[in-house]
Amino acid sequence: MSTKLTRWGGVAAILGGILWIVPSIITAFKPRGCIGLECDVRTMRDTSDVAPFLLLALLLTAVGLAGVAIRAWNTGRFGRLAKAGVALYVVGVALFVLGTVLTAISEVFWVLMLPAGLALIAGLFLTGIAVFKTGVLPRWVAVLLVIGSLAMLGFNDQNAEVLMAIPFGLAWVAVGYALWSDRSSPVRRTAPVR
Repeated sequence: MSTKLTRWGGVAAILGGILWIVPSIITAFKPRGCIGLECDVRTMRDTSDVAPFLLLALLLTAVGLAGVAIRAWNTGRFGRLAKAGVALYVVGVALFVLGTVLTAISEVFWVLMLPAGLALIAGLFLTGIAVFKTGVLPRWVAVLLVIGSLAMLGFNDQNAEVLMAIPFGLAWVAVGYALWSDRSSPVRRTAPVR
């Protein structure tokens, strides 16, 4: 059963990765928006048409991360670093979703975006390091996770830096591929790497 869950987590990660890449490319072709003090004289780039896709991407990558966690747990390699990474990622997703829901009634979205983004990035970075150390997925996938998370530090949907989501999306496609294509028996309980 957990092998099926892991493989479906792989499908979710692939779809989530694609949904990070495509809206980012679409947004990059829009007129540049404002950043900081420029917003006094310039309007922000309208991203309302791609926002639902990015929210879906976020949720799908969370399911993909659950697939990684299940795989790590089943192999006995779900140590403290992986737990911290998953917990931070879940906190980031929760803050992002909460901010999105509350946007209809207040400006809390913008207050929650910085901590949500930092939690997502830190969570994925820690998870990538844990995956690299434990070998739960191929090491090249772990390297892509780390690079993708660090690339998101430069993400800004108001200018060309929106394309920094492409390495992030590619990392999730790689995670999904690794989860989906691995047909080996995942139940090999060993001591977790910390």
